[in-house]
Amino acid sequence: MNDYGGGLQARTWFVAAVLAAFLAGCGSGDEIFGTTGSGSPGPAGPAPALGLAASYGIASTAGVTNTPTLPITTINGDVVLAAPTPVCNAVAAPGGAGTAGFGLCAGSPPTLNGTVVTPTFPDLTTATNVKAAMNAAFLDITPPAGPPAAGSRGGATNLPAGTTLGAPVGNPLVQGDNYFVPGIYQSLTSILITGDLTLDAQGNSSAVFIFQSSSSIGTAAGARILLVNGARASNVFWQAASSATLGTASVWQGNILAAFDITMVTGATSCGRLWAGAWSGGSGAFVFDSNVVSVPGHPSAPGCQ
Repeated sequence: MNDYGGGLQARTWFVAAVLAAFLAGCGSGDEIFGTTGSGSPGPAGPAPALGLAASYGIASTAGVTNTPTLPITTINGDVVLAAPTPVCNAVAAPGGAGTAGFGLCAGSPPTLNGTVVTPTFPDLTTATNVKAAMNAAFLDITPPAGPPAAGSRGGATNLPAGTTLGAPVGNPLVQGDNYFVPGIYQSLTSILITGDLTLDAQGNSSAVFIFQSSSSIGTAAGARILLVNGARASNVFWQAASSATLGTASVWQGNILAAFDITMVTGATSCGRLWAGAWSGGSGAFVFDSNVVSVPGHPSAPGCQ
């Protein structure tokens, strides 16, 4: 009993420290919902148009689960729960402004600086239109041959199959391993980030990075994405043909558009939108556990750009 209590207290302090550090900032300077900056987007071409979906930090087309671990999950941005019967922890979510939009959520609703939109709130069309905008953005950054469907973003540099990216802190930077410049990169299998991964905009704050995975995207515990020389989370896009999982206390930068589910393990954070079920042919559930997710440029997360 005493050992369990002490372990739980230490775990809570650890997660709180990670989240506090994340709230201090992620990214490096942008306008909300945009990709403003100096210069062209670079070899990747323009960022996808997010349209009506731009303000949405979280999307789920198959419900939300929020583990009641302290500190409670915080979302800086709007949320769309697009399932025909939207739920949070298997309890109906009515939609609305702030945390109340998740409903009772079995006593554990995420803290929300935004609005929850559902198929019936604020009307009968907004959720459908947001979902359509997400699908359009998803297909924009999907390879012409897919998967999971034919997209329009070709010209990628191929990454080795079974792609593992990143390296331990302090390792030399190696292009295509733990270091990337603007462009389009494709894995014909999955992408797993196991250490520090540096994205270098080379002084161009408009530079776009697109990563395409024919399967899943994920991080190991403690993995980090580092943005340098003007790189911005708002200009980084990750296309997952299946699902995405962010490991314990990992620090994510960029927008994940996943065809299916997204899971955030304890203490994982994201400066960037996380859309589960972004593809119209998919069905995406979302799982939280003491996380922070911020739309780049959101006033409640001033360092996330």
